[in-house]
Amino acid sequence: MAKTKQQNILDTALSLFVRNGIQATSTASIAKQANVATGTLFHHFASKQALIITLYSNIKTELGQAMQPQHHHDDIQAQVRHFWQQALQWAQDNPDKLHFMQQIAHDPAFEISLHQELMAVSMGFMIDQVQQAQAQQQLAPLPLELVLNFCHSHFLATANLFAERPDFACQPDYQEGAFQILWRGLAPTAP
Repeated sequence: MAKTKQQNILDTALSLFVRNGIQATSTASIAKQANVATGTLFHHFASKQALIITLYSNIKTELGQAMQPQHHHDDIQAQVRHFWQQALQWAQDNPDKLHFMQQIAHDPAFEISLHQELMAVSMGFMIDQVQQAQAQQQLAPLPLELVLNFCHSHFLATANLFAERPDFACQPDYQEGAFQILWRGLAPTAP
């Protein structure tokens, strides 16, 4: 099945953002590389920022869909570990999308609240898992925004390390160590 014009624009934008950077990529260059008129690009996306948000939202949704729950598993820590491993595998399988996510994470024009809003839409199940783990006192009762920011930052840092050093990604001690940093970093502290 042929790609739609909108998907072609998004795919082209991703490629150019990864290669040149978000700020250095113009809508005109995206349109030219996608073989569409600039007006066509703006027919699908009201602005460059709207294109960026749509692309980021699509990527977050794809990541969320890659994180499938384990069936018959009541242990929250095991379930979060499972999600964590699936997310890291997705990142290894999608290096350009990971690179774009890293660019967005460091873009001052992209507010943390928007990251969290998109996470709530695309990965609401993770928010539920965090809240359930907090209710069961497996995770510290920290503000949700702080927890989500920590998880997002640690995911990007770990995924980047594994992208740069694939040999680490294959080692169980690195896989488990990265998860333990996440889990223990959010664990309740003894009074």
